[in-house]
Amino acid sequence: MQYYKLMVDGENSTDNIYAHPCIEVEDPYMFCYGKGVEKWEPVRFECDIKKGTVITEYLRNSYGWDIFSERALKLFGNIISDDVQLLPVNIINKDTGQEIEKYYVVNILAFLDALDLENSLYTYHKIESINKTWLSVIKYGLKKSEIGEHNIFRLKDSPMAVFVSEKFKKVVETNKMLGLDFLQVKTG
Repeated sequence: MQYYKLMVDGENSTDNIYAHPCIEVEDPYMFCYGKGVEKWEPVRFECDIKKGTVITEYLRNSYGWDIFSERALKLFGNIISDDVQLLPVNIINKDTGQEIEKYYVVNILAFLDALDLENSLYTYHKIESINKTWLSVIKYGLKKSEIGEHNIFRLKDSPMAVFVSEKFKKVVETNKMLGLDFLQVKTG
């Protein structure tokens, strides 16, 4: 099976809506640790529909969180259910105050030791605001033997990126989901 780095669709993103949080959260990186959230109050995001008119299944946002529409999650069905925690967010039209659509932060719990350093190009990057040093990978290589049956996951050594399987990508393409793009990664 082939694997891909999940990305926001940059080619068609100029018309896509962009969500800004109405409040700041204590740790905007909270979904990069592979831990479930026990207490969750839905974060409210506002969108300016005048600046972006296309409502996508994968919502761009200033926190960089993985926010998927309810439609997308229904289409994925059980292919990601064991690897994620779904947390509701409120996506509001800035002008009308009305909720645009149901969306959820997909908190990815599958953190795998699957980075193949021999087939990756990387450096180290320090994030001062949270006092952590993370591997900054420019070109990914993955160890297929460590991935197993996971269709969505992060890497323990490089937790900012999200990876998905060919099966995940096929659901996106078959259903013409908007807002997602994929970069094929070397898998050995």
